[in-house]
Amino acid sequence: MLVYITRRLLLMVPTLLLITAVVFAVLKAAPGNPFSAARTSGEGSKRQMNPEDYQALLARYGLDRPWYVQYGRWLKSVLTGSFGDSFSQRRPVSQVLFGESSGAFGEAGSGPKGAGLFAARLLESPFGATLFLNLLSLVLMVAVALPAGFRSAVKRGGWFDRLSGGVFYALYALPNFWVAVLLILLFGVHWKLLPFIGMRSDGFEAMSLWRQAADLLLHAALPAVCLAYGSLAFVARFSRGALLEVLHQDYIRTARAKGLPEGAVLRRHALRNALIPLLTLAGLLVPALVSGSVIIESIFSWPGLGQVYVKAIYARDYPVIMAESVLCALVVLGSNLLTDLAYALADPRVRLE
Repeated sequence: MLVYITRRLLLMVPTLLLITAVVFAVLKAAPGNPFSAARTSGEGSKRQMNPEDYQALLARYGLDRPWYVQYGRWLKSVLTGSFGDSFSQRRPVSQVLFGESSGAFGEAGSGPKGAGLFAARLLESPFGATLFLNLLSLVLMVAVALPAGFRSAVKRGGWFDRLSGGVFYALYALPNFWVAVLLILLFGVHWKLLPFIGMRSDGFEAMSLWRQAADLLLHAALPAVCLAYGSLAFVARFSRGALLEVLHQDYIRTARAKGLPEGAVLRRHALRNALIPLLTLAGLLVPALVSGSVIIESIFSWPGLGQVYVKAIYARDYPVIMAESVLCALVVLGSNLLTDLAYALADPRVRLE
């Protein structure tokens, strides 16, 4: 297995190079650059830059060179351990994505300790905010979709099977941005049950640790639901089909013929084997959640990587865009590798070579 993992990691290198080269070429093909707004011209304009200063600014950052030369310079900086500085925020990209501790979760002497302190500091960064939101959405999705899909398979053709299938498919047809606005109007504006802006309430720093955790979950409730609901139908129906296929296998009929209770047949023989095909689905869900969070975070003003990515696109902030593209590519490649490894652990018949 070690040889397999090493080979897969080595194959990630040319894949990442190809992804970053394509993304960089597309960025450079788009009109404008980070300093186009400073060159605003026309009668009544308040911000103008003469052509000499504009060209000097482009030359300073190497933006007057061909795109492949700029890509080579960016790649060289990445290999030296730096993603460069953000054009719009004038600070290292690592600080833009992973943030700096602001002490929002309490002072060092009164706040959480050890792993709790690490988690608190992580949540203060855009990366930690997106990670928390996606993990919460994944837990919500699994907690609802898997039991519903398995129950539909066990009670095939029953009222729950028909009702859950109709509800899940109806949810799947609704666009998440429309559902997000609807949830904001209902739960945030009309009923005033849940917050819908940002990640923390006013006075968050003065709250106790448990109140901070509760406040964080309340703020994450609506965006997490918007991220998770669209995949409920897919996961539920997929798990239903996987369990139905297992229930028709010979070893299930043999277990029943031996007189085992139906519950034991499902727990010991059916569910474990039905979960194996779901590993493939898990490898696809994680990248889908990450990409979907770009829209949801913007709607709910969630301070995560999605909102940073949208702002970077508007500002033509190439270093930030490229850093987030590399991060997303690593998530996709890493999830695929973990899925293959999980296959080998869950099914002894699978050999990784």
